[in-house]
Amino acid sequence: MGTLRRLEEMATPDIGYCRISTIILNWNGKRWLKNCLASILRQDVNEPCEVLLVDNGSTDDSLQYVKDQFPKVKVIELGKNYGFAEGNNRGLKYAQGEYLIFVNTDTEAQHGWLKNLLRAAYQYPNYQILCSIQIPAQAENRIMSLDVFGDVATARQESHQPITDSLFASGACFLIRREWIEKCGYLFDPYYFFGAEDVEMSLRTILMGGGIGYVRDSRIYHYVGGAQFPSFWSFSLRTRNLLLTYYKLFTPKNFARMLLVHFAYIAARLGARPKKIKNTLGMVKGLFDFFTCFYRYRKYKIEFMQNKRRSDEYVFKRFLCEKDIHKAIRFIYRY
Repeated sequence: MGTLRRLEEMATPDIGYCRISTIILNWNGKRWLKNCLASILRQDVNEPCEVLLVDNGSTDDSLQYVKDQFPKVKVIELGKNYGFAEGNNRGLKYAQGEYLIFVNTDTEAQHGWLKNLLRAAYQYPNYQILCSIQIPAQAENRIMSLDVFGDVATARQESHQPITDSLFASGACFLIRREWIEKCGYLFDPYYFFGAEDVEMSLRTILMGGGIGYVRDSRIYHYVGGAQFPSFWSFSLRTRNLLLTYYKLFTPKNFARMLLVHFAYIAARLGARPKKIKNTLGMVKGLFDFFTCFYRYRKYKIEFMQNKRRSDEYVFKRFLCEKDIHKAIRFIYRY
């Protein structure tokens, strides 16, 4: 599929029929594993399930700890750190389920988390990706989506509906149907390594006609802190990957608009946030890195345009944004 290879077939051990696979990517996350794995294993569902811990070359004794304390967990040893994107891709090859649930190590599932998430998947087939409500970020009826800068944003929304529509499926906890991955060609872009891989997956899903929703009675506590990555490189990779996402998925005209937004955003940060200069310089690096690698997606971009089912404007009109920001960029989007 252009420069993005489809996930190749890989033989896996025969463990019998399994409807649900929960995949947890680990890299030196031993301190989180007790709460995370225990909370997942105690979920009460009447379905064939498996739990996989996919290890990205940890050096903190995570593997032995899981083997000793959680023998029901299937451990996959990758041998080195492939990053969040490719690490999850490789874990997917070992999973047997029709419904694939990806969970961060720095989470703790609440009572009914899995049962309610699966019930929503059965009842609402029009959603290809379903996410759990993340506490505390989504407490008090807050929805999670994307803003005009590609950042994750939350906003209060009163609703009695069981599912809230969104542009964004957080990589910290989401369910995706295997058939949707097969239709899209891949889960995460392996080139991304870390940063905005869930944004790319989300926008690709929306533009191909899929649906993303947050299940209000499926709740998981997200401590935030499992990703051990220097902030400079985190901002650099995220900026590069966001721009690659816009280049891949949007029309040239709309990509140019998004590029202009990021130029303006970075320039404003340089003057307004002197204490965050290191992070902003990381964004500057990401901007330059984009221009050195975007060419690899030229062929894929052409192929994707043939598979799009929604316009870019569908996304733009659903961005979360504060009123003052909206006024500042109205000329760019021209709703």
